[in-house]
Amino acid sequence: MNATRAAMLATLLVALTVAAGQALAAVPNVELVTFLVFVSGYLLGARLGAAVGATAMGIHSLFNVMGAAVPPVLATQVAVYAGVGVAGALAGPAIARAGPGLPTSLRALAVGAALTLGYQLAVNAAAFYAFTGAAGLWAYLWGGVAFGVVHIVWNALLFTVALRPALAVLSRHRDRAGASP
Repeated sequence: MNATRAAMLATLLVALTVAAGQALAAVPNVELVTFLVFVSGYLLGARLGAAVGATAMGIHSLFNVMGAAVPPVLATQVAVYAGVGVAGALAGPAIARAGPGLPTSLRALAVGAALTLGYQLAVNAAAFYAFTGAAGLWAYLWGGVAFGVVHIVWNALLFTVALRPALAVLSRHRDRAGASP
């Protein structure tokens, strides 16, 4: 795929990701952004996957219907979602090549849970830095455990159910998109 087509596809994936993020913004920790950024990395490769993740999360966080993220949290979200795009480029092909079945589902579950746990830890640490005075880090982190668990379980289940079928469909287009790790 030429550079113009790749840029256009990346732009469309950013728009889709932002729209999906805004559509579910009022539902705490239920989101499609992680899944879509991961799939973008798989489809477009590490460099464009990171660009899609960083750009989509930057737009989503700055213009969120619930309010904009503060700078340390925004920077962390952008960096983590760039990493999610890279993870899609690196881990996606192995999941796509694996046949359907329990081992593939468990691998997808582990990827979804790990990416979401990493996001939760990084963003909570950034929020702690931005907002706390007297409270300790562990008290701050434990205060958000219920929301974090919902987020991790949601993404683990979403990746388990939808990742392998989505990657199988997109495999036909991945080579034409010029994806490379």
